[in-house]
Amino acid sequence: MDQQQFDGLVRLFESATDGEGNPLNMHYLLIKQGEREFFHAFGGRTEPSDIRSLSKTVMALILGTLVESRDDISEDTPVWPVLEPLATLTNEDNRPRLERLKIKHLMNHTIGFDRILMMRGDIADMDPANYLDYIVNEPIAHEPGTHYLYSNAGFYLMSIFLQEFLGEDLEDYATRALFTPLGITDFTWERYGKYLAGATRLWLHPRDILKIGELLMVGGKGIVSSAWIERMKQFTEFTPDQDTPTNPYFRRWAYGSSLWLSKKNGIYFGHGTDGQSLVIVPDRDAVVVTTAHQADVTRLEELVDKAIALLY
Repeated sequence: MDQQQFDGLVRLFESATDGEGNPLNMHYLLIKQGEREFFHAFGGRTEPSDIRSLSKTVMALILGTLVESRDDISEDTPVWPVLEPLATLTNEDNRPRLERLKIKHLMNHTIGFDRILMMRGDIADMDPANYLDYIVNEPIAHEPGTHYLYSNAGFYLMSIFLQEFLGEDLEDYATRALFTPLGITDFTWERYGKYLAGATRLWLHPRDILKIGELLMVGGKGIVSSAWIERMKQFTEFTPDQDTPTNPYFRRWAYGSSLWLSKKNGIYFGHGTDGQSLVIVPDRDAVVVTTAHQADVTRLEELVDKAIALLY
């Protein structure tokens, strides 16, 4: 990609409209390929963006710093012994499956629920103090590890688990183990009660999102290894209900653990509601970042796909 191509891409974003004819509400577009970086702040924006479900990818990296530095935790560690003292379990039918629930099931949305939990609508009027009880008493219809259903429940449970396992505030640990080593100093992560939201509600500046993308590209920096990144990319389930096959590159063809997998060229990415994208294009040594507040993302995602195509 060169500057002229990037400037043309910006003009496409600026002139694009959604399905109702409204201009796209973009925040930032940032592309780095090799040593070349291209950046645009729409409307002169300077504020950080709520990166929504890109937060899940950040949580998986935080988990990786623990798994790779300690001998007393792994992806196969049971979570119920830590969660049980904090919860009021009234649905005893769930107990056997909760006892078999492991960290890896939180990572890849295979707890076993048949209903999407912890999204905007279902918790809108709920006290955050009740979120844990709400999750653990929702019927677990399938054996953990056997049924994929994307929601925010697993990564919120992971936030609770990690804070209680560590015996310290998870934000303090995340700052020390991930954010500070990456040079990320200005962030806000909303809490649900005394726990980080985990799956969402993390505000970051675009160049800090890029730092996370560069870590996902190769691992290292004493934070997590490339092997852990490969674990995050490990296939969980094909996702035809979320796939957009008309986009050759930027499509949710399958899910790993906090990362979506494209069908083409080994591309993988974090994806958040309203137009948040953190795309890794490994064979072009490139990272593509978008943030926005856009309900209808069809045209936005077509343009992300075009941005990737321009790297080739």
